[in-house]
Amino acid sequence: MSAMSVPVALTSSMAAAPSSPSSPSLASSSAPGRGASESVSDVSAPVPSPRPTLGERLGQWFGRGKSGGQGGAPKDGKDGKGDGKIVAAPLSARAENALRRQLAQCFSARLTDSSANEAAREFMARYGAASAEEQLALLTVVADICASDGEVGGDGKGAVKDTGKDASKDAAKDAAKDARRAASTATGLAGALGSARVRFLKRFNALPDGLPFLVNWRADMLRHRAALPGLAALEDDLGSLFSTWFDVGLLELHPITWDSPASLLEKLMRYEAVHEISSWADLRNRLDSDRRCYAFFHPRMSREPLIFVEVAFVPEMAADVHSLLDEKAPLEDLRRVRWAIFYSISNTQPGLRGVSFGNFLLKRVIDELRLDFPKLRNFATLSPIPGFNDWLRQLSAQALAEALGPKRAKLLAQEPSLATQASGAQMMAWLQASPDRKSGRALQRALGEALAAYYLARETVRGQPRDPVARFHLGNGARVERINWHADLSKKGAKQSCGMMVNYLYEPDELDANLQRLIDGEPALGRAVSRLL
Repeated sequence: MSAMSVPVALTSSMAAAPSSPSSPSLASSSAPGRGASESVSDVSAPVPSPRPTLGERLGQWFGRGKSGGQGGAPKDGKDGKGDGKIVAAPLSARAENALRRQLAQCFSARLTDSSANEAAREFMARYGAASAEEQLALLTVVADICASDGEVGGDGKGAVKDTGKDASKDAAKDAAKDARRAASTATGLAGALGSARVRFLKRFNALPDGLPFLVNWRADMLRHRAALPGLAALEDDLGSLFSTWFDVGLLELHPITWDSPASLLEKLMRYEAVHEISSWADLRNRLDSDRRCYAFFHPRMSREPLIFVEVAFVPEMAADVHSLLDEKAPLEDLRRVRWAIFYSISNTQPGLRGVSFGNFLLKRVIDELRLDFPKLRNFATLSPIPGFNDWLRQLSAQALAEALGPKRAKLLAQEPSLATQASGAQMMAWLQASPDRKSGRALQRALGEALAAYYLARETVRGQPRDPVARFHLGNGARVERINWHADLSKKGAKQSCGMMVNYLYEPDELDANLQRLIDGEPALGRAVSRLL
């Protein structure tokens, strides 16, 4: 996906210049080489966060690469709210009661109620302009209201505290509460769509900028859900609505090129979750004539890519990422291209976690490429193995020997730098080392590839591949084609998988059969991988 993730992944990033170039395409040239012109290579700028100061831009630039997820989300989170250290800003009793009245109106009124819609608009604007601490305070009140199903009662739970109510109002309130409880137990689509929480969320969606707000809002809900359990039902409802609102049939597939708006290219740099884009020259290389980049967009979020994939055309199945990202490599002749390699897939919106459209993206892109290049027949990924090291370090000596098998376990026992009964953690450290002897390096590669094959083909969680990227690609109908030793020698590659990567092969006519094999518990494997088991 590579990450493809899901990751990915998410799951993102002026420095030298205080403002973005008005049009990166102005710096392009028609030179036959891959390298960017001097004017382009001199510009190296990670993407700023929304409304950054100059100091924040510089800090963001020099702090790049210290965080980030596998295929899933902007690398720096959202204004630092993922660090778990945020304390909600205090709200006065008067401000909290006013907020509760505002939200209760949004919960209880009809969708066509103009005053309730205005209240929702004011809340949306207030939340968007608030600091992280203030947003947490607002979320706390929302969670309290949702915990009591949006009720406006006198017990103070999710309610506006109001004394002096007469008996008739209390009776009416109790009757309304009973009606709501009865409605909450209703089954079927009508009952679900009629819930107060869904109506509350649909009210925001009806506003001009409501959908982007809800996507960002759900990201905050997911971040604070453990601390605010009252949010769980609202977040679940919003996730269910997103499955409909972001149905793949509503999404638009568009190519991203060097001529795309600079604001979109900046987002591409920020959201890249697999192989960090280090500069404008790096980005230009990834968008050159022998490359492609496609993204899904929603019509109501036309400037915000939801997920994107980067593609390289190469003469043979790629074995390492460094050659793919080499800015000095010559351009490939598209008339003779044989392979399309998907080397990065990145989800961009944490708020859309659980909404699956990555598999549709790859299949749509394959269809597009086959139209543009009728002779192109080979499609594969060069993907990370993000969970390998975490799995390996947890293995006991006995489990490691079982994973290697009797013959390889005997070879392991002959390695003088390892203990007789090496654990998984010791094996991982040895795989990351650089043996002096040629025989040691050969053994290192043989055992590393065997362990990676075992991990990808045999390790499962609840019947699904343990590795998230493998789960994604095998779930799309691909097969594990080849393990690549020292394919990613970056710090991230060494930390994730001792530098190994994997090719997943996409054969359009075999996708359904491969998926059925996965369902049957036997994932599709290429010959080279099968020999490692």
